[in-house]
Amino acid sequence: MVVMIKSILPFVAIALFLIALVARKRHNEPFSCFSAAAGWLFFAGYCYFAAADFIARSEYFDGGMAFVFLVFAVIVAVLILITRNDALLLLFSTDMNFKDELEKGIIPVELKEAFSARKLHIPKRVRVLRRNEWRLVTGIPRDYIAIAAPNGRRLDIYKDRRVMDILFMVTKVALISAVLYFPFAVLPAPGDAIISCTARLTTILVNLSGSSVYLVPPSYIYTTSSAFRAAYNPIEIVLACTAIQSMVLFAGLIFSVDAQLSRKIKAFMVSVPVIYGLNLIRNTFVCVAYYGQWFGSPATSFMVAHGEIARVGVLISLIIIAYMVFTILPEALDLVEDSVRLIYNFLLRRES
Repeated sequence: MVVMIKSILPFVAIALFLIALVARKRHNEPFSCFSAAAGWLFFAGYCYFAAADFIARSEYFDGGMAFVFLVFAVIVAVLILITRNDALLLLFSTDMNFKDELEKGIIPVELKEAFSARKLHIPKRVRVLRRNEWRLVTGIPRDYIAIAAPNGRRLDIYKDRRVMDILFMVTKVALISAVLYFPFAVLPAPGDAIISCTARLTTILVNLSGSSVYLVPPSYIYTTSSAFRAAYNPIEIVLACTAIQSMVLFAGLIFSVDAQLSRKIKAFMVSVPVIYGLNLIRNTFVCVAYYGQWFGSPATSFMVAHGEIARVGVLISLIIIAYMVFTILPEALDLVEDSVRLIYNFLLRRES
């Protein structure tokens, strides 16, 4: 029963995300917000079952990551439900009174320094919007909005981007990633196909590296050493060994932002195929280290190669790939930064 519920939850979330985005296109804000929030809560439910499964198998790192996604999903759902449709993204507040200077079209040096200290683009000029409200023009696509408190003792600086737009962009990332991932994770045929393909390619690379192994379908890699086979288990390629999670996250982020298609394709080519290729090298390294007993016993060699060296290598490679994607597609970095700032503001407000 639990397995069936877990397999249904992500597809319900996908349907709700799709309904929410369509409703938003048709300017049905209340229904789109309800659908999106419900989708995130269904996704959180899936993460709960996934985290419980990982922890039951003593896979604490993967269980922790599933829990992080669970918390993220709940926070996004809450933000969608409590955020006003016209709310802007708060960047920072200052207690300095710049009202008179801004009214004269002057950006004070102290205010410019406040932007510089936070590594934000420094505004170039001021336009009065209404009483106690100004547009700080940057010369880049996103300006800032400055709003003074009625008593003039505080100035709030906002990014000229609606919070709800950010939340629905994140929902679009989730939809694309989920559509690409869950058929492989839940349905037998797609999952078996990518696992089998990865296992075959890994076997070829291991043999090319000098080790002698063979594949037993669907995804068991055995050494040709009969003595080793009699004493130790083969290596099994599972879904996590295909790097599907990282690939769909990058694909979802790349194809969700508003940017030229040519730049999206370029960002895709330096991320998804590269991730899969590096993952094959990772699998090969783990197999060769295990069968060659590079770090002691086979069990120790597998633990060191798979749980330590390969994990650090994956982290470093993903950071480099993310840098290349953000260089080609700064809109993706913009979305990530805005999402982090939005959640930070929410958590800070809960604590205060």
